[in-house]
Amino acid sequence: MEVQENQLTFVQEKAKELSNAMELRGWASTKLVPTPPYGYTLVSMTGCRAWFGKRWGMINDDRENFLKVVLDIPKGRTSIEDVSERLDLDIVHGNEGKTGVEMIDNRDRHTIVIYLFKETLEQTAFRDSETLELISDVRRWSCL
Repeated sequence: MEVQENQLTFVQEKAKELSNAMELRGWASTKLVPTPPYGYTLVSMTGCRAWFGKRWGMINDDRENFLKVVLDIPKGRTSIEDVSERLDLDIVHGNEGKTGVEMIDNRDRHTIVIYLFKETLEQTAFRDSETLELISDVRRWSCL
């Protein structure tokens, strides 16, 4: 099937589903800012203890076969093992071409990166998902 201009890809549709689920939570202090061509930037209206002052994450939908969720957290809040168990995802090291989660140790924070490939996305409903619960916790840890 030919892709029409302005037609969303499956990954972009899932990113929109995740952002809609976040907006349904009613987080008055968080704004999802469209950041073409990458997806959405998660911005705190009250400030954060994370990157660049107010930005604390991204939902990247710029790839054809996977969605990437990037979340900054204060050091010591959680471990990669806990996140892996909580989301029931394997620990990966960079984009290995499969669904998984990694944690990057930055100087002043940790960054959780969640890779969700099409096979996983097809089975994922974000509205009441553990992924959404983790994002909610990260928001609370980083920006309140």
